[in-house]
Amino acid sequence: MVKKVKCAYCKKRTAKRFCPALGKLICPICCGENRLKNIDCDEGCPYLGNEEYQERLRRVKELNLLLESVPHSEHDDVFKNRVAASLAYNFELFFADSYIKGQFDLTDNKVKEALTNLYYVIFKKQKPISDPLFNELVRIYNRVKIEYEQELIRQVILRIIISIKRMTGAQFGPCGYLNYLKDNLHLSSKKGTQQHIIELKDGRKYHYEQD
Repeated sequence: MVKKVKCAYCKKRTAKRFCPALGKLICPICCGENRLKNIDCDEGCPYLGNEEYQERLRRVKELNLLLESVPHSEHDDVFKNRVAASLAYNFELFFADSYIKGQFDLTDNKVKEALTNLYYVIFKKQKPISDPLFNELVRIYNRVKIEYEQELIRQVILRIIISIKRMTGAQFGPCGYLNYLKDNLHLSSKKGTQQHIIELKDGRKYHYEQD
């Protein structure tokens, strides 16, 4: 009798499909719920419709152009602005807390997609989605929009996405950004400071603290 293989994604259900992006077997439910959202699918995947994939590519290209418009170099990083750092802290501390508590089954890509959806709903007037993580980000946005200007919120959301893209995958793993928040930013909150991550061009990173 052949032993059934557990899904590499949920680790619960029986795996029946090979996922080229993960290089592992997953179950049909995880494939359907997470493709192009939490799984960075390959174009040649037999379970992926070409039209669906092309729409994803269009959105990725548009998002990359938006990211380029946000100051994020060593000399003009928007995060060097104390107000922007304080705003970002609202989102980043939430991610760190949620990751430590094991909520939302977080990965860097899941956080990036939720922030991207938040951006498109707020600034591109797209229809809101029904998702627990997205709903929490909407609550944070509704709180901070009272205190901060919309343009700053727009830039900070995009700037956090830049941080995630720089700190995930390859040697960092699927949770590199979240682990960095957990090990650094979250600890700073216990000391009464707000700490925030800036990456330099050579790959080094330093923290910005605000009392």
